[in-house]
Amino acid sequence: MNRKSKVLSLFIALLTIFSITACTADAEAPANEPTQPLTGVPTETETPETYVFTDSAGREVLLPSNIERIVPSGPLSQQLLLTIAGDLLVALTNDLSAGEAYYIGEEYQALPVIGQFFGSQNMNMEELARLEPQVVIDIGEPKGNIAEDMDTITLQTGIPAIFIEADLEKSGEAYRTLGKLLGREEKGAALGNYCDRVFAGAKAKMAEIPESERISFAYLQGESGLNAISRGTYHALIMDMLGKNVVEVESPSSRGSGDEINMEQLIMWDPEIIFFASGSVYDEVELDPAFSSLSAVQNGKYYEVPGLPYNWLGTPPSVNRYIGLEWMAQILYPDIFTEDFAAIAQEYYKLFYDYDLSSEEYADMMANSTLKD
Repeated sequence: MNRKSKVLSLFIALLTIFSITACTADAEAPANEPTQPLTGVPTETETPETYVFTDSAGREVLLPSNIERIVPSGPLSQQLLLTIAGDLLVALTNDLSAGEAYYIGEEYQALPVIGQFFGSQNMNMEELARLEPQVVIDIGEPKGNIAEDMDTITLQTGIPAIFIEADLEKSGEAYRTLGKLLGREEKGAALGNYCDRVFAGAKAKMAEIPESERISFAYLQGESGLNAISRGTYHALIMDMLGKNVVEVESPSSRGSGDEINMEQLIMWDPEIIFFASGSVYDEVELDPAFSSLSAVQNGKYYEVPGLPYNWLGTPPSVNRYIGLEWMAQILYPDIFTEDFAAIAQEYYKLFYDYDLSSEEYADMMANSTLKD
């Protein structure tokens, strides 16, 4: 074999060995593993740029691990998000009144208002996309097509959308989930533990009160005072939990404005206590011949529901209901719910709105809302 043939044979041999080694290395190498966790929130030691979050609808949604720009889907979500991460909002679904902004923060009035996805369904999708939030968050009770609704937002805007369930029993867990999601673990835990404590405490005390001893009441709204919240509806949850809601209508409305009733029905029901929404007819009932014929008015057992920054019994039916739960319980059963309510109110406003409620402000707020002698 000449020199040229020997060199060629050596080259071929080396190439063959290299190819075999490379194939063996590929075969033994582990398959590419995902760099992101499949579910849940990133741990403290694992901070990828994105991860897959599983929402309350069971959807797996790719989210940034560091969320700094969010948009709520509607009023309930907005109210809850303002209490834990208002500084991360880049838009509102509905504007804040002067009274709401006084407690929550006047700086939020400068945010653009883009409408809501549910309810009036007037959300401006083009404006939503232009604002480029990292996520749209819906919070509240699960709706029938919630998964499809969240997918629709993403399909129309390219923005991830998630749903987090939150009702009276689950708002505590919702806050803890949001705390992890938004990097506000301590705040989420504090808010969540408050919700759990208030709900569990009221539920435990009510379990000791027989149905036969529970107080009858009606909750009235509107300019005429004849829009009522019917028992069994979503907006009546805390009221039905505490007493006998005398209002019962056929096919009740699911809206916060309730159902229109007539005075004859109200006189027939004749509740022991009447709650009037702020802005209704509280100031007029003593001089009104019809209202003044009711036992609750004659006995001075009627009260105006505090309404700032949000109505304590609902509208929207969100975390404002927790202080409403404590307030209404003391009105109905003052011998059982005996805690210092001024301290309760001050704790609530500080925790949820970071607002120091003064004694003077509390007295003014409760002028028509405390037990009458």
